[in-house]
Amino acid sequence: MKRVLQLTDTIEKRNGRMSVVMNVYRKINKENIQFDFLVTDYGHENYYDEITKLGGHVYFLSSRDLSLSKIKDKFLKVIHLRKYDFVHYHALSKWGECISYAKQHGIKVIVHSHATELSDNFVKSIRNRIFSLNILTCADERVAVSPEAGKKLFLWQNFEYIPNMIEYSKFTYNQNEGTLIRQKYGLKNNEKVIGIVGRISKQKNQTFALKVLTRLLQEKINVKLMIVGDYDRKEADYYRNVKKYINDNGLVNDVIFTGLINNLGKYYSAFDILWLPSLYEGMPTVGIEAQANGLPILASDMITKSMKIINNVVFLNTKNKESLWAEKTKDILSENRDLNAIKKINQSLFNTNVVVNKWEKLYEQ
Repeated sequence: MKRVLQLTDTIEKRNGRMSVVMNVYRKINKENIQFDFLVTDYGHENYYDEITKLGGHVYFLSSRDLSLSKIKDKFLKVIHLRKYDFVHYHALSKWGECISYAKQHGIKVIVHSHATELSDNFVKSIRNRIFSLNILTCADERVAVSPEAGKKLFLWQNFEYIPNMIEYSKFTYNQNEGTLIRQKYGLKNNEKVIGIVGRISKQKNQTFALKVLTRLLQEKINVKLMIVGDYDRKEADYYRNVKKYINDNGLVNDVIFTGLINNLGKYYSAFDILWLPSLYEGMPTVGIEAQANGLPILASDMITKSMKIINNVVFLNTKNKESLWAEKTKDILSENRDLNAIKKINQSLFNTNVVVNKWEKLYEQ
């Protein structure tokens, strides 16, 4: 059996990278390949119980001890507990320090790029590039969730493009479930629902969405904005700015915060359109889930175009383009779902069996 130590930074359910890894972990042949996880301790709902049921181990390092020396000590202790064939690092985080030590101990290194930017902050981008230089010399295999994500992290080096995979059946459109969600939040039949899914953060760009919502309401368009997700402590200032904008512009009755939820498929079925105004993304799992639901999507042109599997995805610039987004949203709200979406996905690179097979081949090399 090949044993793989996954460096995902966290095992929280709200983390996009982690959901990608878990979707593969559930399907992969665990008689031949087994995952363990070395991560920072968690503060939210997580996959610990499921990982242990699947035969994996989880090793934690407290966020209070997340210095490079502590990371090194913990990593060396873990790799001496059992023999690992691979370390699979999901950039970018402090855990990238470990891949140099993996090479020193004869463990093969896989580096996985999940984002098209190194940070949403220029100074941090420079810092992260410096921290990531060891990737160029230590990676035995390089993988990216999109062509753009691969080029950003690996520069001139070759990489394999493996798109994200989800369990599509969980997101099949169900009108009855969507109706129940709408009733839960007191939404009327004639109200259109715009959905945004993801943590409340500068990267996800909810403030832009609120500006577009303001324009729609000024034009007497009967819409509500539903924001699905929560925020990290480090994003508390951004969250306060979002709430302030809502209060200052009289949007309190027009924006719904759901917090973190688990039954996302039901929420997609309640939406009439999904907005993805992110400043950058590697391959947003949310966009794939929504397409499986057949939901029309309006996305930032900073998101990888390879996310588009079916025809109801439109990319637009977000920089001072509130009026353009409002006009395109009105057009899209008159469209219907694609009820053949999952069939089309199964005929694409995003086919579950194709993606799992590519992951398994990573560990056979």
